[in-house]
Amino acid sequence: MALSGFAERLASLIGERTSVSQVADDPVLTAELLLLVRMGFADHEVNAPEAAAFRAICTRALGLDGDELGDIIRFLDSFGYETSSAQAAEMLRDLPEKRRREIMDHLATMARADGTVTDSERALFHATARRLGLE
Repeated sequence: MALSGFAERLASLIGERTSVSQVADDPVLTAELLLLVRMGFADHEVNAPEAAAFRAICTRALGLDGDELGDIIRFLDSFGYETSSAQAAEMLRDLPEKRRREIMDHLATMARADGTVTDSERALFHATARRLGLE
């Protein structure tokens, strides 16, 4: 029953022009957000500095409404779970180089947010850079 409640809320949100609908309507934005979330979880936990970095990237760089980030995360969890990091990166491969570099900057910001870059964060970063043709 909780899922249908979420689905109804999502439908109502998508009916309006919200940040959730912006994400839902933009596969490139969805792919970038999936990679950012995966970078946040690459070390198996999201701590306060990583959450703050994610919020800053979403609101300042991507223009999303910070009040909707919870709904956006739920959308990504519900609809993006079948998309691998490799598939998400491949969706971004044909973007202009400047935009691909911005995405890599966002991923680097997420990886460094807590002051430590783990092997799993480094691996995700380099795999994404290769898939984007930047390494």
